Amino acid sequence: MTLCPYSSDELHDIHCVLEDLIAEATLLSPNMDVDDIIERLFDLTDHGERDPNKLRAGVFGRAAQ
Repeated sequence: MTLCPYSSDELHDIHCVLEDLIAEATLLSPNMDVDDIIERLFDLTDHGERDPNKLRAGVFGRAAQ
């Protein structure tokens, strides 16, 4: 039984994206809760998304550029 569906490389990449998202959120949406960012990010990654730009767009609710 696998406890974590992500490889260590994927977790590293997700962590890097998460750090960037939190930093960006403090500038764009200071009221955005970190828990919401994490939930949105992992919802996207749980559905297979790995592209950092699409993850960023998905978390902030706008179309990927």
